[in-house]
Amino acid sequence: MKKAITKRLATIILAFMILTLCLNYVLQIHNARNDMYLDAKDKFWQINQILKQNEKETEQVKEDLKANCLIRAKAAAYILQYRPEITEDQEEMEKIARLLQVDEFHLFNKEGTLYAGSEPKYFGLNFTSGEQMQFFLPMLKDRELELCQDITPNTAEQKLMQYAAVWREDGEGIVQIGLEPDRVLESMKKNELSYIFSLVTADSGTTIYAIDPGTYQILGCTDAEQAGKNITDIGVDLGTKMNQGFSAKVNGEDSYCVFADGDSVILGITESNRGLYKDVNSNCLLTAVYLVLISIIMIVSISKYMDYYVVRGISSVNQRLEKITKGNLDTKVEVETTPEFKELSGRINLMVDSLLDTTNKLTKILEAARVPIGVYEYNKDMKRVMATGRVADILMLTEEEARELLLDHVLFEKKLEDIRLHPVTDGKDVYRLPGEGEHFIRMNTFSNANSILGIIIDVTEDMVEKQHIEKERDIDLLTGLYSRRAFYRKMEELFKTPEELGHAVILMADADNLKKVNDDFGHENGDRYLQGIAGILRSCKADKQVLARISGDEFVVFLYQCPDREALSAHIRKLLLTMGGSTVELSNTEEIPVRFSVGCAYYPEDGRDYHELLSLADHNMYQSKRNKKELEFLD
Repeated sequence: MKKAITKRLATIILAFMILTLCLNYVLQIHNARNDMYLDAKDKFWQINQILKQNEKETEQVKEDLKANCLIRAKAAAYILQYRPEITEDQEEMEKIARLLQVDEFHLFNKEGTLYAGSEPKYFGLNFTSGEQMQFFLPMLKDRELELCQDITPNTAEQKLMQYAAVWREDGEGIVQIGLEPDRVLESMKKNELSYIFSLVTADSGTTIYAIDPGTYQILGCTDAEQAGKNITDIGVDLGTKMNQGFSAKVNGEDSYCVFADGDSVILGITESNRGLYKDVNSNCLLTAVYLVLISIIMIVSISKYMDYYVVRGISSVNQRLEKITKGNLDTKVEVETTPEFKELSGRINLMVDSLLDTTNKLTKILEAARVPIGVYEYNKDMKRVMATGRVADILMLTEEEARELLLDHVLFEKKLEDIRLHPVTDGKDVYRLPGEGEHFIRMNTFSNANSILGIIIDVTEDMVEKQHIEKERDIDLLTGLYSRRAFYRKMEELFKTPEELGHAVILMADADNLKKVNDDFGHENGDRYLQGIAGILRSCKADKQVLARISGDEFVVFLYQCPDREALSAHIRKLLLTMGGSTVELSNTEEIPVRFSVGCAYYPEDGRDYHELLSLADHNMYQSKRNKKELEFLD
């Protein structure tokens, strides 16, 4: 039986090997052509990109040269403005041309006649002497013009030059400079096809063409001898074969060709079959060797497996049972080498499914009730954690993280301990989840011998609502500062540990002229006035501060943990200085100054009880307000 099976197996493998070799040969031919087609597309793209990039660089060089010409013309005009006497000194004029690094430097009078410069041979020419010089004629009528001419042959010598001209600031003439456009001409050479093909690499047996789309003449080629020929002369008839691969006899040799439309020319690549398929035969031979070796290995392996498949089946069942006993209840026993193993596997799987059924039922009940509660349980003698589906969602775990944590209760407990490091002060058993966003959970754990049961509840909505209510209670809606109630609560907290206050000051502020603003401009603008005062107080940049509005027109500032009294006074001076330059825009767009009276009391010099300090600061504030009114009365 074993020999018969081995013989039949060898026959099947041999037939499969022959079929595989044939398919491999066809596929390698196809892949070689496909690779050439993709490589051709890539080279076509490179050539088009080189052309586009060179055009951009040429335009940029032209713009840079124009800007450079104008700058140097202005520099020359500036020199002449302050040294007009040099126009009589030819040597000095040539020196300036060298200094400015220009090839030519000319001076024209108000009528457009060249009378001085670095090139005496041009003296006497004017803006009507030739087509090139007529470009600057408009400057005689408009002295605001600054002109820079494109590269063009000059009038005197037909030499390619770029000229720029500007009026002198004193209006006594026009300054013109000229530069030889070597960089621009060099950049333009890069757009020539001969230059492009010098940059593109081609393998031996491969030829790249650029063809005129109208005449099919070869404009450029990596084989210089073929340039100028018609594409049909080398054996290629494009017809309807654009943008696809096809076979042809190119220059008498069987080849594979790819041609495609470029931006302005037809681009093409041909490669001889000898070069294209040079690796196919060697690859097929190597594949045959691999297949023979694999076949031998397979036959030997299968033969050995026949001797041991029962033993290995039993081993497989034992291995999976070991995983299940360690808590990996997702493990499935699927040994089907014999009917007996298949039946045994099914009964083991039914037993494991019954263990998971309780957890699944609880998960479905919680999901149906739409309650954000997760429940987990594990035994310390087993690694796996049994958990409802909501646990991963509430803890914001990815599928991979949840799978990893639930497979090991030690890792799972470590995750919960990390979360317990972020308790919420005003929530029992409530913790903030680390990471982005505001997420809060409540965790409760119950233990019984080796069994641990835990409940995790998502309380994010409750906590956010609670924080929102507290914020509305503690913040003055008009100014955004603390309310009176929140201020006193904050002061109670701070003065519980007076040793941490350091040097501190309480500053009381009372709005000046608020009644007048309300009477003259309305209460809406009175509110703007109060918001302006709040903005001034917020400009204080002390590290530790409390800002509050404690009544309609009264504000209080508490600065603490400053190194000394002088630092406190510096903050107060900055506040008063800010107030001195502050205004508020009213609804009618009128701006009025924002002013308030202040009074201060320092801790600990003026007292150690904040009520006492508030009273003293309030007294000093009203004394300051009285003094202001007396001064206004005397004025």
